[in-house]
Amino acid sequence: MKITLIGSLGHINRYTIPALVAQGHDVTVITSSQDRVAEIEALGAQAAVGSIFDVAFLTKAFTSADAVYLMVTAFLGEETAYDAATKLATIYKQALANAQVKRIVNLSSIGADQGDEVGVLHIYNIIEGILATLPDVTITNVRAVGFFSNMYGNLATIKAQHAIVHNYADTVETGWTDPKDISAAIVTALNDPQPTNGVHYVISQWLTGQEIVAAFADALNIPDLHWVQISDDQLRAGMLQSGASEDAAQGFTLMGAAQRNEAFYADLRKAAPVLGTVKLTDILPGLVAAYQK
Repeated sequence: MKITLIGSLGHINRYTIPALVAQGHDVTVITSSQDRVAEIEALGAQAAVGSIFDVAFLTKAFTSADAVYLMVTAFLGEETAYDAATKLATIYKQALANAQVKRIVNLSSIGADQGDEVGVLHIYNIIEGILATLPDVTITNVRAVGFFSNMYGNLATIKAQHAIVHNYADTVETGWTDPKDISAAIVTALNDPQPTNGVHYVISQWLTGQEIVAAFADALNIPDLHWVQISDDQLRAGMLQSGASEDAAQGFTLMGAAQRNEAFYADLRKAAPVLGTVKLTDILPGLVAAYQK
């Protein structure tokens, strides 16, 4: 198949490109950087250099593709994330329609089945909704849970306070995954011989805050490491103080608050996907190295 991928040489595509090439597919990778061309070609793919905000460029890159893989890589800097998601999805939709693409695999997220109560994750609901209006197209939305790499964001408070700080309790069970497992799901979806419109969830491991604290405390040799639950107002104020925009602070606060509600993971739990291969123990060495810098 001829497959066009958005995402340049990002964390997911670094697994996806060689996997598809090894299967014999003709792969084109969209990148905004001329500097990435040689590395893309070294993986056996072709590079298309241009902007994902350029409908004409995307139309050309998508034309004749049997399948296209979409993801959010950047926004234009609109006032809100919701406005930005709307604009990006509209650009994708127009280019896909122009190129008469019939098969799409779209990287989405947990929470895409819900409303703006999930905060910043609502952008994926917006994108899925706009893409769904394309006629005669088969779309698989690959909804991933939080990346293990997001745990690096805890290192500052671990160093300063020996604490992991969130606006939900340490008893809440949250879902985690890795680009390797997401890529495997994307490759599987692109190779589906009889695709249908639907959702594929990707999760590698369920973890409570207590389990995360225990793993970090052992790996970092911090026996007094503990979890601190703060209020939504405290989280929002802290983000604003650190320089986040009002839109971002509100969006991420709502995302954390949503995880206190069982509805957040309800559709994922109903789907009961097979867990991926990557686990927290696999990424702890990198976290330890980052902490020790």
